[in-house]
Amino acid sequence: MQAISETKQMRKRQSKKPVPQLVETQSSPIDEVLHAPLIDQAVNPIPLVQSDQEKVEQRGRPKKYSSQEEDLRIAAVQRSRAQQKYRIRRQEFRASANDLQLLLIRRLQKTFITNTLTKEQREKGYKTGAFI
Repeated sequence: MQAISETKQMRKRQSKKPVPQLVETQSSPIDEVLHAPLIDQAVNPIPLVQSDQEKVEQRGRPKKYSSQEEDLRIAAVQRSRAQQKYRIRRQEFRASANDLQLLLIRRLQKTFITNTLTKEQREKGYKTGAFI
């Protein structure tokens, strides 16, 4: 038992010895650039001044369309396409739904739900009101 712990301690001691480097470290051009002294930027200041017109043009989202008329025309086309898609989906749904489902849909559309109760509903003990 003692022999095992002694060998473990020996291995630990051996692993802590410094490993000699086989490759000599040479300075690369990247290291020279990284450690080079900084150039005084005050001598040649970079022109950061922009005209007011350039600043105004850069604000906000860029315009998609050249004129407001074109913008309105394209928006109208998009709305009409969306309405057409909605109509087609509704027609497909109604074609796939059976008669009972359609009856329930119509009755639900006619149902008006409110928090007020009629006198008859209060007498019967209802909590919420629904009028058909």
